Amino acid sequence: MKGSKYENRLPIGIEEVIKGASASTVQEFKDKWYTPDRMGVILVGDFSETMDEMEKKIFDTFGEGKPGSASQRVPSFETRQHERPQFLCQTDEEATQSSVHVSFVKPWKQLGTTWDLNEFREMVVGDMFETALNARLFRRSHSKESIQPFFTASYSNDRVCRNADCVTLTANCKLGGTLVAAESLLVELARIRAHGFTKQEVEAARKELLLDAETAYVERNKRKSDDLRDEYVGAFLMGEAVTDPITEARISQLLLGNITGDDLLAVANEYKKDKGMVIQTVEPPHAQSLKETDEIRSVVEKVVAMEAAGDIARHPDDEQRMSPEDLLKDADLDYDLEFKHDIRVYSELDAKDAILSNGMRVCWKRSRLRDDQVLIQAFAKGGLSQSIKGIEGEPSPTEMKRLRTAKVGALFASDIGAFGIKPPLLSEALAGLRCGVGSNVRSYSRQLEGEQSSGDFVTALKLIHLLFRTEVEAIDSELTTVKQMVREAIQHQLRDPMTRFARRVKFINYGKSFYFRPWTLEEFDQVDAKEATRFWNEQFVHPGQFTLVIVGDIDEIEGAKTDEGFLCLLEKYVGSIQVKDPEKNQPLDAYKDIIPIPFTQPTAIVEEVITSKMVDPISVTQVTFPLSIKTQPVECAQEELFWLHFACQLLEMKLMREMRFSRGEIYSVGVSPSFSVESSAAIPSGKARGDVAISFSCEPGCGARLTRLVLDVIKSLRTDPVSQQEIDSLLEMDKRAYELALDENTFWIDVIEMAYQSRKYRQTKSLDTAYLFRKNMKEDVVAKITPETMAKAFRDIFSAGEKQVYTAVTLEPERPSLISACLSSLYCSLPAKSPPTTQQLFLMGAFATAAVGVSVAYLSLSRKS
Repeated sequence: MKGSKYENRLPIGIEEVIKGASASTVQEFKDKWYTPDRMGVILVGDFSETMDEMEKKIFDTFGEGKPGSASQRVPSFETRQHERPQFLCQTDEEATQSSVHVSFVKPWKQLGTTWDLNEFREMVVGDMFETALNARLFRRSHSKESIQPFFTASYSNDRVCRNADCVTLTANCKLGGTLVAAESLLVELARIRAHGFTKQEVEAARKELLLDAETAYVERNKRKSDDLRDEYVGAFLMGEAVTDPITEARISQLLLGNITGDDLLAVANEYKKDKGMVIQTVEPPHAQSLKETDEIRSVVEKVVAMEAAGDIARHPDDEQRMSPEDLLKDADLDYDLEFKHDIRVYSELDAKDAILSNGMRVCWKRSRLRDDQVLIQAFAKGGLSQSIKGIEGEPSPTEMKRLRTAKVGALFASDIGAFGIKPPLLSEALAGLRCGVGSNVRSYSRQLEGEQSSGDFVTALKLIHLLFRTEVEAIDSELTTVKQMVREAIQHQLRDPMTRFARRVKFINYGKSFYFRPWTLEEFDQVDAKEATRFWNEQFVHPGQFTLVIVGDIDEIEGAKTDEGFLCLLEKYVGSIQVKDPEKNQPLDAYKDIIPIPFTQPTAIVEEVITSKMVDPISVTQVTFPLSIKTQPVECAQEELFWLHFACQLLEMKLMREMRFSRGEIYSVGVSPSFSVESSAAIPSGKARGDVAISFSCEPGCGARLTRLVLDVIKSLRTDPVSQQEIDSLLEMDKRAYELALDENTFWIDVIEMAYQSRKYRQTKSLDTAYLFRKNMKEDVVAKITPETMAKAFRDIFSAGEKQVYTAVTLEPERPSLISACLSSLYCSLPAKSPPTTQQLFLMGAFATAAVGVSVAYLSLSRKS
C-alpha cells in the first residue's frame, strides 16, 4: 500500500486516538457518516411475514431517518501498483516459525453486484489458478528433495480494502530459512510462466471447483442464514456478485469446461517483480533474522536472471498421476460374499447393525437430512495410555521414551502416508471427489472419521481398507522436514506464553502427572522413528476391535438400496481386511484392559500468577474446580452428569452477563466440565474424577479481582436461587440447540457412538435401550429444573467455606522494569528523525540514576514489610 493513504492508517486505529476520543467527537463522527443514505438493511431468516410485509416493516422502521448531507461524499483513497519491489524484514516476539510472504498488490475497481459473464469468468480463472498452485505447493512440501525449502506453503487472494486486491504466497520454513523459502516461491511462479501447469494439474483443479459448485447446489436448502447475510453484506460494501446456488453451479460448469492452461498462465504473468511485489520475512526473536533487505533483493534478481536464461526446468513431481481406481484393485481383495450376517434392528434410532466376517461391527442409519452426504465414524477402545503399561510412580528414562515415541507415531505416519500412499499422490487421486478419511489416536481411544458423497462412498471404504492393511515404515531421510518442524515447535513451547500457561494449569490440576510433562529437545532427539510408526501400525491392525457407524444418504450409494446389497459392499472392502491375530481381534474391555493415566487432584486452594513477555497485553485466567461423581448405579451417574451440564450452562450465562454485559471487563468467558483424564477403568470403583474449568480473558491486572467475582457468583448461585425467567432462558437455549441438532447427520452419528460406549449398552447390548435411557434421563432432569433445584445442584457441585478447593492460574504480560519504562518514555518523547543531543543524553543518564535509587528504595521497603 506504499504511496497511498492506507500506508499510515491502521485498520483498528491508533491507541492514543481511541483512548483520547471524547463523547462529542464520537457523536459528531456518527452524525456525519452513519446516515440512512449510506446504510443497507439486510434481513435473512425464516420470516412468518411475506416479502412485501417485511419490506414495509423495514421502510416503517428506518424510513424516517435524517438523510445525510449531499456534500459529505465518502472519501476514496487511490491505490497504485508500484513498479519496484518493496522489502520488509521483521522480528515478531510471538512468531512460532520463520515465514516469508510474497505479495502482489494491485488496484481493483468495484464492478457492482451484477457481473457480466467475462467478469465472472475472470473470477473463476483466479479460483482455478489458486487451486492448482496450492496443490503444487503441497507437493513441494512433501518433495523427495534432500533439503526441502519450506514446511508448508499456500496461496491466497484477498481484498485488502475497497479498491485493492492482494495475492500472497506464504511459506513457513525452518529458523533462518526465509531466503531459501522466498527463492522457492519465486521459482514456482517463474516455473508456471515458463512451462505452465501440466494437464493433470489443470484437470485436478477443474474437478475441485466443479465439486465445490456441485456441493453448494446439493446443500442449497441447508445454507445458514448468516452465510447468506454475509454474501449480501459483501455485495453492499465491496460490490461482490451475489448469485443463487443453481445459477452459480450452471455458470461454473459452463465456464470451467472452457478454461485452459493458457488462461492460468496469463494469471501467473501478472505476478512479476514490477507488478506491486512486496516481500516480507518474519522471524522469531531467537532466530538469526535478516538485517538487510539487500539479501532479499538479490534473491529476486537471481530468480529473474534464471527465468530470463531459461534455467528453470519442469519439476518431476508435477508429472506424477494417480486415480481413485489405483488406490485398491478388486484383484487384491479376498472377501466372502456368502457370509451370513445377523442384522439387528433398532426401531427407536431407526438404525441397524451387524458383524462382518472379520469381526468388525457396523451400524448404519439411512437418512435424507442432507442430500448426497454420508458420514462414517469408527472407534475402538485403547489409545496412547496403553504405552505406559507397567509404569508405576516416576517413569524411568526408557519408560518416558516409550510414551514420547507413541505420541509422535501419528505425526510420522501422516507425513509418510498412513494409507500407504504419499500425501501429494493421495491428494491427486482424490481430486474432484468429496471423500476424506482421517484417523486419530487419543489417550483412551482410536478413531477414524470422514464425510463423503454417496457416489464417492466406495473410495472411502478403500481408504479404510488401506489404513488397516498398510504397515508404515519410517525412513529417517524422509522425515527430516517433519522432525525439524517438531523440534522448532518444542523450542517455541519453551517460550510461548500461552503454552507455558496451559502447561502450568495441567501441572497444577493433575498433580504433576508425567503424562502431561512438556517435551524437551533431548527427549525428541531420542525418539525412535521406527518404533513410533510400529506403535501407529498396531493401532489400526485388528478390525474386530472397531465399531464402524455410517449415517446419511445410503440409498444413493450404488448397490446399497437394500441392506443385503449394502452389507455385500461393506464385506467386499472392509470385511476383507485380514485378521492377523484372532486372539487380539476383539474389543478391549473398558474396565480391565485400559491403562489409566496416573493423576491426582488438588486438595488445597492454589492461586498463581505467571508473567511473560507478550506482544498484545492481555490477561488470561483459568479457575478450575476439582470434582467427582458417583458411578454406581448408572442412573445416579447419568443424572449427575446432566445436572452438571445445566449448571455449567447457567454459570456461563451469569458470568457473561455480569462480567461482560454489566461491567464490560472481559473479552470472553467459557465454562466447561471435563472427565477426559479419567479412564473407564475407574467406573467399578464407584467414583469418577473430573473438573469444571472457567476461563476468561481480560485487561492486564484484572485477573485476581475477576477471580473473586467468579467465586462470588458461584456462592450466590449456591444460596440465592435465580429467577424463573433465567431458568426459562436456559431451557429455551438448550431446546433450540437440540432442535437444530436433530436435523444434522453429525448429531445422529454422535448419538449412536455414545450409545455404543455407554454402560447401558454394555449391560443390555441394545442400542435402543441405551439411547432411550439417556434421552429419558435428560427429559427427567429438565422437568425437575427450577430455581431451587438448580441452587441445590450448585451446592452439590461446588463446596463451600473451608471445603472449597479450586485453582486459579493467571497469565499476565510482563511489565517493563521501572528503569526501562522511564527510559522508554523519555526516549519516545524525543524527535523521531534526529539523534539525541548531548544535553538529552545527560538528562536520560540523570533520570536513569534517579530511577535506580527509587527502585532500590522500593525493594528495601518490600523486603522489610
